[in-house]
Amino acid sequence: AQDSVMASDDEEELRLRSVALQTANAILLARQRAERELAAEREELRITLASIGDAVISTDAEGRVKYLNPVAEALTGWTQTEAVGKPLLDVFHIVNEYTREPAENPALRALRKGVVVGLANHTILIARDGTEWPIDDSAAPMLDESGVAVGVVLVFRDISERRRADETQARLAAIVNSSYDAIVSKNLHGIIRTWNTGAERLFGYTAEEVIGKPITIVIPPERLSEEEMILSRITRGEPVDHFETVRMRKDGRRIHISLTVSRSEEHTSELQSHHD
Repeated sequence: AQDSVMASDDEEELRLRSVALQTANAILLARQRAERELAAEREELRITLASIGDAVISTDAEGRVKYLNPVAEALTGWTQTEAVGKPLLDVFHIVNEYTREPAENPALRALRKGVVVGLANHTILIARDGTEWPIDDSAAPMLDESGVAVGVVLVFRDISERRRADETQARLAAIVNSSYDAIVSKNLHGIIRTWNTGAERLFGYTAEEVIGKPITIVIPPERLSEEEMILSRITRGEPVDHFETVRMRKDGRRIHISLTVSRSEEHTSELQSHHD
């Protein structure tokens, strides 16, 4: 009987060991699966950050650099290996374009306040080799499950091309506005969009009086068919160059002009020169 009891105890111990081993194997497999999934997610995130067009820098809760994507490496002049562990201010050196004073770092401000922060206008990033880049950006804190900031992610971009386009647009606008000739833009329905000072002088209307109104406001009633002809030719891509016609001032006086019309996307522009 005693042998029978001992045999029973041995079988129970073996069964318990088998169950424990199976449980341990299941836990190990689940952990390995979770680790593989986490590694896949990390790799997907790494590829995503590396391939986007904006520069990305992430830091820990102390403001030390943890990651730079290739665009951030190119703009800052720091490689990932060189930058990791360095204070963000060493890697992301920004100043005001005009005063040259150090600009407040949005990433550190996002860490302090726990909110998304944008960069001030006219900010220049000074790269490691002294190259300067006009940039704009935003920074957002990374929070753990309890809402505590564990780091920050900084996203920024080079706006040199946009800056040049804005400057070109401003120069063109200044040239148009200072031209003695009347320069008017309108949509393809003949509604006035812009009206320069030359047009104000020639027709007697201020920009505020005519913007949003049809161009027919300056066309004599007997010549209204010309506008349909002009829009039709422009729509077909045909030029209207030095078209001699008559237009009407605000005071009703008829004036002889030479009209040149060009099209840009969904708008047309008219250059009108007065002929006595």
